[in-house]
Amino acid sequence: MDCINLCILRAINNNVAVLERLQIQKFLIPIMTQIKVLVQGYAIPLDKGWKASSTVCLITTGDKKIITDPGCNREALLQALSAEQLQTNDIDYVFLSHYHPDHILLAGIFENAKYITYDADLMYEKDLMTEFNKHVLGNDIEIVHTPGHVKQHLSLIVNTPKGKVAVAGDVVWWLDTEEQQFNLHQPDHMQAIDMDMQALVESRKLLLKHADYIIPGHGKLFKVDKNILNDEN
Repeated sequence: MDCINLCILRAINNNVAVLERLQIQKFLIPIMTQIKVLVQGYAIPLDKGWKASSTVCLITTGDKKIITDPGCNREALLQALSAEQLQTNDIDYVFLSHYHPDHILLAGIFENAKYITYDADLMYEKDLMTEFNKHVLGNDIEIVHTPGHVKQHLSLIVNTPKGKVAVAGDVVWWLDTEEQQFNLHQPDHMQAIDMDMQALVESRKLLLKHADYIIPGHGKLFKVDKNILNDEN
């Protein structure tokens, strides 16, 4: 083999080795969990009712696509999924924080999903119901009990590149007609039969303690002010 061909062969071998190392590194580097608000929740009081639908989030991990509280506005949800180049059958899990229809009415449209529910900590896969642990959605996602708005209520703490984000459900929410200014003791306008204000305040403290940002059930994402906890103590 002449010198030119030998040099070419060495160059090829070196490039292959580099590519192999890069490919190995790609699998070794962890893929951080991401969260995106697909539909911002809203709540507008009417004379004899409400116009409302919950905040819907898309959480993506290395191997899962998760929808939180799909709400009741079908058109808005399907448009948001389409904008992400997703269809309902692409979703692996649906997380349901509590039983109010403005949060869960569209849950059944995700034909391939498993459902993480507030109902006795059960995961539904068609007609199979099994208990789940707090990291069933991934190591970066913790399911926490947050009673108060109603007795059976769950929230998520999601570890993302930008910090820890709490998907609060209705632990925190606002009317569209009021200023979004957080207060541990702000009223819960729904006043469900099993609402417990003392438990709700404790659930809010839990989210403030562990999260850098909070996504409310109705309203805009906001940054946590840790001083609120200090002032309370």
